[in-house]
This record gives sequence, structure tokens and C-alpha cells, in this order.
Amino acid sequence: MSHIKELMLARSQTIRAENAWCRSSRCVGEAHCVEWCILGGAVALRNSRDPETVLTFDAIEWKNFTDGVKGNEFSLLN
Repeated sequence: MSHIKELMLARSQTIRAENAWCRSSRCVGEAHCVEWCILGGAVALRNSRDPETVLTFDAIEWKNFTDGVKGNEFSLLN
């Protein structure tokens, strides 16, 4: 296992143990669901089918991301 993968796994296990994960309200059953939790001043996201891979965003990154979503920056129809 690569060093990066080991760090990701260790971090994911720590996050799971210390924080409650929430699921998207659009999640139905056991589908691929977006899950998130708050980590102090950061937001963590993961796919429910791949909980070992966790993306974290600090406050500035999260604001930029949500502003982009609200501004339709990521639309596949553009």
C-alpha cells in the first residue's frame, strides 16, 4: 500500500470514529450517496460506497466550491 493511501485510510478511520457523517437528502436506499461531516473549520466529503476516500475542504475552499455550484460553474450543459 502506498504511503498516501495509508495516510488517507488512517485519516478516514479517525474521521469516522470522531465525527457523525450525514447523508444527502437526495440519497435513496443504498445508492451512491454524498456524505459529509464538519471537522472543526473544515468540511469532509465522501461517497458512501467508498468511505475510505475522503475529500476535505477548508473554509475558503468550501466557500469557493459552493459559490461555484450556486453560480452553475459546474453544469455539464454549459
